[in-house]
Order: sequence, then C-alpha cells, then structure tokens
Amino acid sequence: MDNDLEYIYDGTFEGFLCCIYASYVRREVPMHIYVEEGLPLLGETATWITTNWQQAQSVYVSLSRKIGMEAQDIVKEVFLTHLPNKEMLLFRYICLGYKVGRAVISPEDWEEAEREGRLRESVQQAELVFTVLAAAGNYRAEVKNIEGKLRFRSYSDVMISCITPRNRVLPFLANFFEKRFLNVNFLLYDKTHKMAAVHRQEGTMVTLLRSSHLPVLYDEENVYENLWRSWYDSLHIEVPENPRYALNEMRTRLWCEITGD
Repeated sequence: MDNDLEYIYDGTFEGFLCCIYASYVRREVPMHIYVEEGLPLLGETATWITTNWQQAQSVYVSLSRKIGMEAQDIVKEVFLTHLPNKEMLLFRYICLGYKVGRAVISPEDWEEAEREGRLRESVQQAELVFTVLAAAGNYRAEVKNIEGKLRFRSYSDVMISCITPRNRVLPFLANFFEKRFLNVNFLLYDKTHKMAAVHRQEGTMVTLLRSSHLPVLYDEENVYENLWRSWYDSLHIEVPENPRYALNEMRTRLWCEITGD
C-alpha cells in the first residue's frame, strides 16, 4: 500500500466501483478514498477517479464472478450505510474476496477456507469480513423494518410519507414501493439525508432535496403535500442537473441497470 496515495471520487456507487477498477489497472493500492465534498487538505499524490459506467459495470459483474452473487448485494448495501470509512473497508473486502472467493460471504465459508489453509492473517481478515457482513445485515434489517411499518398519508392525487433512517435506504424502498403502488403517485421523503423518492406513471426518481427546491411551509399539516406540489412540475427532467451525483439522482430504472436488480 502506497502511504501517500489517495483517491478522490464523486460519492456515487459507480464512482466507488471505478476506484476499484483504477487500482487494478494501475496496480496500485490507495491509502485513503475520499468523497469530493468535504475533503481534507490533500497533497500532490491525490488522484481524481472519473466515473465511467462501463468500468463500474465490469467491476460489478466481477463481484459475482470472482466472489459470488451475494457479494453484489453486500457491497451495494454497505456502500449505502453510515459506516465510517466505508470506502476503504469495502476496498479491502473486495480485494480479499478476489483472493479467497466465497469465504468473504458467510461465516461457514470463512471457516471452511480457514480449515483449508487459504487464509493468512485470518484474525485481521475475519474482523474485516464480519464488520462488512454486520453492516450489510443492519442495513437489510432497517429496510425490512421500514417496509413493514411505513404508512402513507393519502391526498387527492398522491400518497406521501416521511422517514428518518440511519442509512440511505431510499433506493431500495423506492424499488419496493414502486412495485407495490405501480399505478399510484407517491412521495417518500428521507428527512435524515434530505432525499426523496417520487413515483409517477413515467417512472420513479430518487433525488436530493436541495434547499432551493423546498417550498414555503406554512404549517406541519401540509408540509409533505407542499413538497409534492413543488416537485410535481419538475419531474419531467430525464437527466440529473449534475451527473456526478448519479446515485442519488438517477431514476430507479437506471439504478437497476447497473445493479442488476
């Protein structure tokens, strides 16, 4: 590992996968992977990693081919958690998975790999694997909990609800409720991360709620109805204003193309 090498990417899932791609192609290992926003002071060794859909797709496919189908979901879910330093944890997890295969997917496979002598420094590696698996498990539990308990409030032309999750669960919830309410308009607002999933007949969009988009809210009773009305006329936009933030602002169908859902 190069103690001076740092990667910078745009914060999207695809951008992170491109960091994996760059490391493999360039035969280098970064010490840190930073998101563009909120960067610390970086030296001349900091390298900007451009997001490329083809490169991201090749890495995503390699997860299932070299590790197992479950690895795709695990990486995707942990990326959307609030886990500190998740990029480097996932980077090391993926690199380990490329070496030992399915051992990084489940405790049973890990124990088998240990018995076969395929692991080195197994204590540190085990800690990494179980940290990632625990984060993925917590993420899934939060998604399922919200799916089972969420209630929408019905207005004349839309159903609206608000959540305050710890993790960025909106992409998965948007997909779930799109299938459940196929012909019903809905808005699901993530108050924690200032994001919204908005579904209309044309499709579903998961988008950041910037302050410039927020309406004047006169009372709590109509807060989400006002949110819906402020968004309704703007959802014909097919391309995000800033494509760097594709993870948060892409339509659900585009998210599904890259993730294979």
